[in-house]
Amino acid sequence: MILVFTERADLNSRIVLSYLNNYEEPFEVFLEDDAIELEYLININRNQFDYRIYKNHRFVCDSSDLKSVWYRRTDIQVYRFGTGEFSQEGLKTYSREHMNTRYEQIQRCFHAKRCLGKFGFGNYNKIEFLEQCISLNIEIPGTLITGSKQHLLEFWKNCRGGIITKSLAFPFECVNYSQSGEADSYRMGYTISVGEAELESLPDFFDLSLFQEKLDKLFEIRAIYLNGSVYSEAIFSQSREVAALDYRLGYDSGMRMCNYTLPDTIEEQVQRLMEKLDLNFGSLDIVVTTDKRYVFLEVNPNGQYGAVSQTTNSNVDYQVAKFLMNK
Repeated sequence: MILVFTERADLNSRIVLSYLNNYEEPFEVFLEDDAIELEYLININRNQFDYRIYKNHRFVCDSSDLKSVWYRRTDIQVYRFGTGEFSQEGLKTYSREHMNTRYEQIQRCFHAKRCLGKFGFGNYNKIEFLEQCISLNIEIPGTLITGSKQHLLEFWKNCRGGIITKSLAFPFECVNYSQSGEADSYRMGYTISVGEAELESLPDFFDLSLFQEKLDKLFEIRAIYLNGSVYSEAIFSQSREVAALDYRLGYDSGMRMCNYTLPDTIEEQVQRLMEKLDLNFGSLDIVVTTDKRYVFLEVNPNGQYGAVSQTTNSNVDYQVAKFLMNK
């Protein structure tokens, strides 16, 4: 049995599932509103630890029949303890910790199997990513993470090409709020330039934010890492004004994209970095500057790979299916 955790709207998941179906591989799909539970069978005398897997209270398979797991998009969802809402704070705390314990144990069980992707890492910590790049002597942009206007002004003065800002964590911004004050709709947060006027308008102290030097780009690279293999495309974002700062804004602008072979030294850096991050899948963004430096920006552990697969004619969907089938 192969378990796939994904979203209804994810096209690549459907393509991978079609391959599994063609090869007559049994699979079960968990979508956004599907809950999973594990029933544990622990035999201390025989030193055995087994479990049964249930989806929405329906038996799926035993752990001995679980071949592989793919964390594509939707993370593990477990049932809440008891029914209804608790009024007592102690019961709320108990329920939350009860759920966390079950979630963490399911993570451990699946990570011990043949698992593509890493549960709990839908978005990799950008600060840790930058730290790990530094530890491996991988070049990154000049970066400041601060909430101080004074420190930011000093950083800006040292970045002659200007500075940019982007999300430090969640890559979306709220656009609508419900009557209760909860965010109910989001839009993608893109990289934006920060000029002198924006700097002067800031208060002396603000929420901790990420700022980086504005790179003089020649072109950009989207690299897909899959269990030791790297598939890369070059994105000529600088040919279109709308895409120059953030290439994601230029997909409809006619900018050119093509297959790209990373230099051996850079591909080795990708390999070492992903091993250091303990990720066997991810999409990496890299900038090639006008003076031919390769500068690493970030990694998305469950990023989109369809465009790279099509551009490079590498059929990443089939490679994912092969991994899950262990072929």
